[in-house]
Amino acid sequence: MTAISRRTALKQLAALAAGSALAERVRAETGPVSAKGRVPLVHVADLYHPPQDPDDHIDLATILALPEYDLRGVVLDATRKFLVNKPEGWDIPRDPGYVPVAQLAHLTGRAIPVAAGPIDPLANPGDTARDRPRSEQAGIDLLLDILARSAEPVTISAVGSARVPAAAFNREPELMRSKTRAVLLNAGMTGGTKREWNVGLDVAAYVALWRSGLPIHWFPCGTEKSAFVAVHERGTYWKATHQELFRDFPEGLRAWFCYAFAGETRGDIIRALGETGRGAVWEHVLAGERNLWATASLVLGAGRVLARTPEGWRFVAPAAAAGLETWPWRLDPIAATVDDAGNVAWAVTDQPTPHRLFSRKPEAYSGPMAEALNALLRGLPL
Repeated sequence: MTAISRRTALKQLAALAAGSALAERVRAETGPVSAKGRVPLVHVADLYHPPQDPDDHIDLATILALPEYDLRGVVLDATRKFLVNKPEGWDIPRDPGYVPVAQLAHLTGRAIPVAAGPIDPLANPGDTARDRPRSEQAGIDLLLDILARSAEPVTISAVGSARVPAAAFNREPELMRSKTRAVLLNAGMTGGTKREWNVGLDVAAYVALWRSGLPIHWFPCGTEKSAFVAVHERGTYWKATHQELFRDFPEGLRAWFCYAFAGETRGDIIRALGETGRGAVWEHVLAGERNLWATASLVLGAGRVLARTPEGWRFVAPAAAAGLETWPWRLDPIAATVDDAGNVAWAVTDQPTPHRLFSRKPEAYSGPMAEALNALLRGLPL
């Protein structure tokens, strides 16, 4: 063996070792997968039609584009003020997002159970929400039923309020403890007293979830300054133009986004997917831009990393990142408490704890994230 070939071999061995070590660290942080090698997931989202914020549509598409997830159900976390017209409501009337779930299930050939939860905040951190109308019980029931039927613990992603998982815990604490793999909590601020948007949707539920003792993987939407800080080691926020995010999307996916952004009211929601997604409406969609927060939680929850490949930045399995530049991110163990106002006090710890806090290289990562998410969504099987 020549000196050059020895050096090459050593580099290859080092790259393999690095990839193996990265894979082990990701597995340690995200927990074990199911026997089928997939992560059972229930997605709890403030998804509406028309959208209140279309980032929730992007999050749902992201989940379906990640084959590591076994999506067991979607719980619609609607809040009353977004369902009614102003002045009583926020702006315009909306429906809980049954339509976008049904449309995307059709496009991807998936069966996705979906149900809505309570539309008003919990009365207190111990509220079970059993006194709500029957139409608002199905979301909580769906979550508990999925957990009860699952042979392995389930990941719960929460990208709106914490109302449904908190009420579910208050009803069935032992089931939630035994069958919750992790709660991917996209809410809250890393510091300060300013109330972050998702926390403000239901403060009592946010307090209840933190006090439940469930394994929380915390992906704060805001830093001590605001929810729009792109350079922060604990911040999840990033921003991109729709031109960057939606470039070269397949026609069905374009139509799905067009239906949402246009606030379509036509009842033939499936036929519409073959008749929209082009022309002036799509050009109008492409002219926009989007603030995003939950992407890192969903990618990290699936066990992937952000790596620069020969084709550009991509979300890849750790083993595939061997020898590549990766954007450092991780989950740090923290000791955390929450006060009655929903303010979380935390500190990194080496003691046993059910709580983890997102950390990343504190530089703007919007460009790499946009490139990687575009590539992921372009590959969504339709």
